Amino acid sequence: MAALSSRVAVDRQMRGREHSRIVQSARPGVIPYQAADAWQRTRARAVADGDQPEIVVLMEHHPVYTQGRRGGREHVLRALEAPIVDTDRGGDVTFHGPGQLVLWPILRVRERGIGIAQYIRGLEETAIRTARAFDVEADRIKGRPGVWLANRKLASVGVRVQSGVSRHGMALNCSIDVSWFESIRACGIADSHATSLSAETGRTISVSECAAVLERCFSEVFGLRLSPVRKLEIHRCPA
Repeated sequence: MAALSSRVAVDRQMRGREHSRIVQSARPGVIPYQAADAWQRTRARAVADGDQPEIVVLMEHHPVYTQGRRGGREHVLRALEAPIVDTDRGGDVTFHGPGQLVLWPILRVRERGIGIAQYIRGLEETAIRTARAFDVEADRIKGRPGVWLANRKLASVGVRVQSGVSRHGMALNCSIDVSWFESIRACGIADSHATSLSAETGRTISVSECAAVLERCFSEVFGLRLSPVRKLEIHRCPA
């Protein structure tokens, strides 16, 4: 029995490493947050067990506030006009909605030898390079997670790694209505404001325009080749 268990474990590792630089990708469109979260939990378990391949998903959400594991409701400043959902990612409260590109890589980061700090910096670097492609010079600020232009936050990062597999990821503001952020103290930082690629450039930069650039930058940063899947089934529950 022990020998059989060992062979199964090795087989699962080999399935994960067989095409270690090729990872599936998908753009399922606008997905309600809770449906996407339920899907990612199921997929991450299957990836950890070796039953499904890794995948990188780019999508938008209907308007929703999400609360990370750090902090409580003290950074909600007024009544919210969209639901707030507790999550198991790192970080504090933030907003997701149309015009924001959400990147969720479901990767065997432990098997790839990627530590949590390295992984977060890689996601930030992906956002920085994507912004640079649109002539927006964003950067990190010490002590503040995410990607910034002075005190204007362009991208948020919040992740969870469980059983060696990553969930959640990064959200990049493309053409989002930043007034949604005025009801919260985003990420618990008092003197910060949300911005977007569109606001910084003075022209509309859509999620679809940004997605291909972000995929390319993510591939470069993590040394991967993304292989699009034709159809990704995520149950679309009501918004």
